[in-house]
Amino acid sequence: MSLQLRPSRRSLLTLTGLGVGAALLGACGSEGGAADGKLSVVTSAYPLAYLVTRVGGEHVALEDLSSPGVDAHGLELSIKQVMAMEKADLVVQIPDFQSAVDDAIASHREGNVLDISTAIDLLPVGAESAHEEHDDADHEGETEEEHADHASDGGGSHDGHEHGPNDPHFWHDPLRMADLADAIAAHLGELSPESSQSFTDAAGVLRSELEELDAELAESFGAVSGERPFITSHAAYAYLAERYELHQIGISGVDPETEPSPQRLLALEGVVAEEDVSTIFFESSASPKVAQTLAKNLGIESAELDNLETQQSEDADYPRVMRDNCTALVASWA
Repeated sequence: MSLQLRPSRRSLLTLTGLGVGAALLGACGSEGGAADGKLSVVTSAYPLAYLVTRVGGEHVALEDLSSPGVDAHGLELSIKQVMAMEKADLVVQIPDFQSAVDDAIASHREGNVLDISTAIDLLPVGAESAHEEHDDADHEGETEEEHADHASDGGGSHDGHEHGPNDPHFWHDPLRMADLADAIAAHLGELSPESSQSFTDAAGVLRSELEELDAELAESFGAVSGERPFITSHAAYAYLAERYELHQIGISGVDPETEPSPQRLLALEGVVAEEDVSTIFFESSASPKVAQTLAKNLGIESAELDNLETQQSEDADYPRVMRDNCTALVASWA
């Protein structure tokens, strides 16, 4: 099941001078799919890879385009990766998350792409938790124009990173993960009907585990009274905040490379004092400098949250990271 993909202009520029023509010619006429009769699936973020691996099992050969500890938003595609997308039986896409992936898919026929927005509901960029009354405090000190710029910083572009109207970080809600697992099982089943029941059964087992994880997190977060605010390097946790009624405050928006304005930093100082925030969280896949500097200047702690865009180590699987993040957040409210 092969598509006639053309590499994006960004990918071609990356490989200039490295035999691009030969690579493209060599790929022409190649057969799709993986060896040994397995379905070849391409993903571009760890949560997708986790779901495909759990649902597909031994029937799937996975290639994840992301790299551990590297900002997944700014993913660049090599010619080899574009060719992997061309030959894949299925590409799982998070729309408006990685412009290189979106550009590659947009220039090809449809047919082997599962757009996750067709399977789960995505939150709009800038969606708050249930505590909308904090919006004014979050932007205190900003002019009207700066407030508008900040409100849209996750939906614009920065150094070529473009984001659409939806927040891509759905995986911080275990139940959305379960729904997407079901959709992946259905798509894999269409590609390999003889293994359809295996995919369905695996998705069912995974749903049970994710529902148990959700209940555990709900109990842990629910044991903390009050507003439960937390400040992060970038606003990657809206789904976590919505699911468990937390209050996320991002130093920057959905794009981790968006630099906060001086007015934004001043407003955050007021929020820290007003809400008695004890910790500012940074992420390993984005520069911790701003978060750590802000925490130091305010005399409070800084700590790490894993945004789960990539897998940091083999031991740090999805459930473990979700639990570790919960533990870190709860400790910050103690």
